[in-house]
Amino acid sequence: MAFWAEIMKQQQFLPQLQELYGKHFPIEVRHYLAEWIEKQPWSSININPTHENLARNLLDTMISELQKVSTHMSYPVNCQLNEYAALLKTMFDQQPLELVNTMNCLLMRENQLFQELQQTSVTVGLANPVPAQTFVTTNSERLKQEDANVLQQLTQLNNKIKTIQMYHSAFQQISEALEREQQQLAQCYQSQQHLQQANSPLPEFTKQEESINQQKSTRDDHRRKRNYSIMEAVRSLEQVQGLVLNMILNWKRRLQLSGNGAYFEDNLGSLQEWCDKLAEMNCQIQKELALISTQEDVAVDQISGVPEKLSSLLSNLVRSAFLVEKQPPQVLKTQSKFSSTVRFLFGVKLNTQTKPPIVKAIIITEQQARVMRQHGNIQSENTGEITNSSSLLEFSNATKTTSASFRNMSLKKIKRSDRRGTESVTEEKFAVLFSSELCITGSEMKFHVQALSLPIVVIVHGSQDNNATATILWDNAFSEIERLPFHVPDRVSWSQMCETLNMKFMAEVQSTQGLCKEHFVFLAQKIFDEQSYILDDFTNRMVSWSQFNKENLPGRTFTFWQWFDGVMELTKKHLKEYWNNGLIIGFVSKQYANRLLNLRVNGTFLLRFSDSEIGGITIAWIDDSEKGGRQVFNVQPFTTKDLTIRSLGDRVRDIDRLHYLFPERHKDETFKKYYTKEAKGKDGYLHAGVKTTVNGEQTQMVVPGMLPSPVAQPPILCTTSDVPRWQQIPSGINYEKADVSVTPSIALSPHIMIPMNQDEEFPNAIQGSHLLTPFQSGNDLEVDNYYEGDHQFVSGTENLHVPSELDLNAFLNMDIENSTEF
Repeated sequence: MAFWAEIMKQQQFLPQLQELYGKHFPIEVRHYLAEWIEKQPWSSININPTHENLARNLLDTMISELQKVSTHMSYPVNCQLNEYAALLKTMFDQQPLELVNTMNCLLMRENQLFQELQQTSVTVGLANPVPAQTFVTTNSERLKQEDANVLQQLTQLNNKIKTIQMYHSAFQQISEALEREQQQLAQCYQSQQHLQQANSPLPEFTKQEESINQQKSTRDDHRRKRNYSIMEAVRSLEQVQGLVLNMILNWKRRLQLSGNGAYFEDNLGSLQEWCDKLAEMNCQIQKELALISTQEDVAVDQISGVPEKLSSLLSNLVRSAFLVEKQPPQVLKTQSKFSSTVRFLFGVKLNTQTKPPIVKAIIITEQQARVMRQHGNIQSENTGEITNSSSLLEFSNATKTTSASFRNMSLKKIKRSDRRGTESVTEEKFAVLFSSELCITGSEMKFHVQALSLPIVVIVHGSQDNNATATILWDNAFSEIERLPFHVPDRVSWSQMCETLNMKFMAEVQSTQGLCKEHFVFLAQKIFDEQSYILDDFTNRMVSWSQFNKENLPGRTFTFWQWFDGVMELTKKHLKEYWNNGLIIGFVSKQYANRLLNLRVNGTFLLRFSDSEIGGITIAWIDDSEKGGRQVFNVQPFTTKDLTIRSLGDRVRDIDRLHYLFPERHKDETFKKYYTKEAKGKDGYLHAGVKTTVNGEQTQMVVPGMLPSPVAQPPILCTTSDVPRWQQIPSGINYEKADVSVTPSIALSPHIMIPMNQDEEFPNAIQGSHLLTPFQSGNDLEVDNYYEGDHQFVSGTENLHVPSELDLNAFLNMDIENSTEF
């Protein structure tokens, strides 16, 4: 299948493609001739006059193919295609090489655009995300196509080198034969000095001279062809090396995007193979140049500047092949250990006859990185101190790779630069710079190599992690492949932001289920503070860094990113299975949830992330209102703390008012696999547990008796309505305060009862905070009293003795499994 066909499956990319082609080339021609265009050797044709005939053949064939396709089309498409055929003739007939240049640029940019936009499975504007496997396959196929293209061009280059060697060998043979014939002819002239007419050579000498002159001409022709082949080989070497270096840059970009969760396929193995071959072929051409005598006086000017060009290409290749394979943490805390690995893509080409080279690591500021990019060196100012900052660059026979591993590195201290304006410490970027001096086999040159890590934000406390992560997320997502360190745009399109958020969410939650259209609408409403429900209203909007993580959301005390990160953290820890199985709608507003539920029967509920606090999920359901009509109820959000105490599935089970998960999935059938099996008591004890309640329902809390009985007694359920005004307390002891609503008691044993509020008559009684009730109201608490013996705690009076100090101390030392509040 043509690569173009894969692009056409993603309709949201069409605007970018139309903008890419614009007036440069008819996009309709690209569409109808997709397979033919992708099979042509555009990249192997050099932009020089010698290849003009090849370019013209491609132009003529393209026009012919387009006309052929038009015959199978109906009106008016056939007319349009014929018009494009005439247009191509007009555009490129005088300069056919311009067609080759245009196609090379468009196809390369097309690949880059597809790679950047397809790193995630997000599809803005579609309700269902595209499976990530589609893009994994596409990326793998693209890398295979790139490798096949490089291999093809390296094969062609190798053939050109063989041609050079062939011409050089022929040149040498003819030169040697010519030298012998010239010597023979000279001897003949000397032996025939007795001839009367010395100025009139004999016929056989004339033929010999003609042969010598013909061989000289052939020798000079071979020399010119050899020199021309050298020039052709150097141009091919430069072209294929450009492809490989571009692949290295793409590898670095894909590695950076993987920091945000994008799929990353490591192809350093094939890149090392290409680098090794390029270095080898470069050295072979240099050897051929060394065989050329500087005494030659014919066509030597053809190869002037070639040795310098080859040295420049080799130096550029060596420097590009030195890279950071395993990046340091992009959010780096001082005094914490970390590791990193540097790779050299030359395999056995590294010359280590004396000893392995040493790679050193230092940390530099953004400004120092810019100076290094522009001038090749950095300021000597010390930015920070890294321990264990050197390692040997060694070749491994097992893996056939050359690398330096840094283990147990630690940033001891950091010197921060003067920040710009309102920039915070979590917006300041650093990088680790690795450097070394290398020699490679086959070259006498010594190379100073440097590799810069991805941007790093240095923090000193865990509380800075959230904002530092935002800085790195923005940099990873929106930086360009070739940039001045570490420039990023201050504003990006909302569609780009959607791709980034979806990518990050799926990676953090480790889910194959991405975000959909409705989620993006809600997120747009949140970040732009607008209430439109139409995604197209936001698609072309620009979102700034300040909106993302500097300015608090309207009416909130946190930024958009802090809220979104809290949702990811909650989902990752407690909700991953629920999200993966489609049980959580998640990113919808309260108003939108109301619209959905109002169309459903009573008891229908949905799960959405809290809009008002960080890291919370709430349950919304539709039911009859006490005031008449129907009403949507929203439970106070559950946080990580709440879900640690009792899972979401159990909380859904606890609330009897919930019957159907939106739209109409039966609660128990949907959530039963998430229900926790009720535990039983051990060693004669009765189990104490918690249950969730909402206003109007009761939370049942079971507290075992202090003295277990071998015979379990049935529980007697009591609430404050069953025990009005503490009438069970013997009249000899007054625990009641006049005209004050007293919180419920806990029956601990047949003989002990403690009020929940602190009373001056009971200085050692437990505080209310020791038992968290759902709404801090006694009417919402239901107590099960499990105990043994003949004493039954029921409504009315019970002959209870006054608790002794020993009893109270025993109670205060008990481990009680508390209820929880929403």
